[in-house]
Amino acid sequence: MRIHLLLTGATLSAALLAACSDSATVPTQTDSGRPAMASHNAVDGADFGFTDGWLDGRTVRFFYHKPFFCRTPVEDALPVGSSSGCEVGSDGTVDPRGGNIPELYVMTPLGFRPDESTLQCPVVGHCINHPSTIDLSRLFGPSVANAPLPAHSHIVEETSGNWWELEVIGVKDLATWNAVVVGKSLETVRALQAADPGAVHITPDIPTNTYLFFGVRPH
Repeated sequence: MRIHLLLTGATLSAALLAACSDSATVPTQTDSGRPAMASHNAVDGADFGFTDGWLDGRTVRFFYHKPFFCRTPVEDALPVGSSSGCEVGSDGTVDPRGGNIPELYVMTPLGFRPDESTLQCPVVGHCINHPSTIDLSRLFGPSVANAPLPAHSHIVEETSGNWWELEVIGVKDLATWNAVVVGKSLETVRALQAADPGAVHITPDIPTNTYLFFGVRPH
């Protein structure tokens, strides 16, 4: 997977820079009509509040009340350049806890801006208890070693309430993004990936060293 991503790095780098430089700065509503972010300061210094997420074809709510977790070294042993210590393209070597940790799939539009109602974290560089910056240099080169967190949405497979390990999936065109929005499930994403082995429209899963803490609640 890493070889393929490096071969397509020039194209994806331009697309990602376009996505990260989007001028949106104000939270809007999600497709459910609820605010995309609602938070205030908790006793431990972390924000707490909600975003939406997708699970098995429906919209659910994620409740956050602890900060993100990113630790180095990462698997490829290269330094991480982001101010947050978080990076995409190499797995972490330190977990926030022992045992099995479920995965959060971060669906990220590359090179285009979809309808804001389909973005659960619509503000570039800011989403509740997410890192504000992330190192993308493993995929796209040193110019994006400290990139602002792109706007994105979330998919999970279960209703756990604890730490989640992030896997990034890049979506490269609006038609594919809209298919994900309609399906609202990892099953939909897997079908799109299987139909696109050359990753023209959607990327494989890309590892990170990043973890978020939230519980999944019904809408």
